[in-house]
Amino acid sequence: MIYVVIQFSCIIYLILNTQYEHFDFTALILLLVALIIGLTAVVNMKVSNLNIMPTLKKSHQLRTNGIYQFIRHPMYTSVLLLCLALMLSNVHYISQVVMLILLIDLILKSRFEEKLLIERFENYPAYQQKTGRFIPFL
Repeated sequence: MIYVVIQFSCIIYLILNTQYEHFDFTALILLLVALIIGLTAVVNMKVSNLNIMPTLKKSHQLRTNGIYQFIRHPMYTSVLLLCLALMLSNVHYISQVVMLILLIDLILKSRFEEKLLIERFENYPAYQQKTGRFIPFL
């Protein structure tokens, strides 16, 4: 639960402190890529698997196709890109610290989720070896 509280606190802070007049081409591209990755992930994942809590539903199915063949956590990638765009509009050091906290939180949250996935799906470790956590091919 703490992961979700930290995640949404960081996102809300960055949204509330965004200086939209300072948005540039880079920020707009990051927003567009974040939107594409996020929507693709939701479509590939199926809405029934969607869960903001780092737990698995009883009917959870492991997705390894579509965008999930490249990135294990594309929703987190989408959140990070969105928040990076927001932070770039307001490069105050507090926004940078909040972005770093968000990154650390999502790394820890994804590690926790992956422990659950390893327990439930015997082929998950092989899948981990083939895909990047947040960035394809890393």
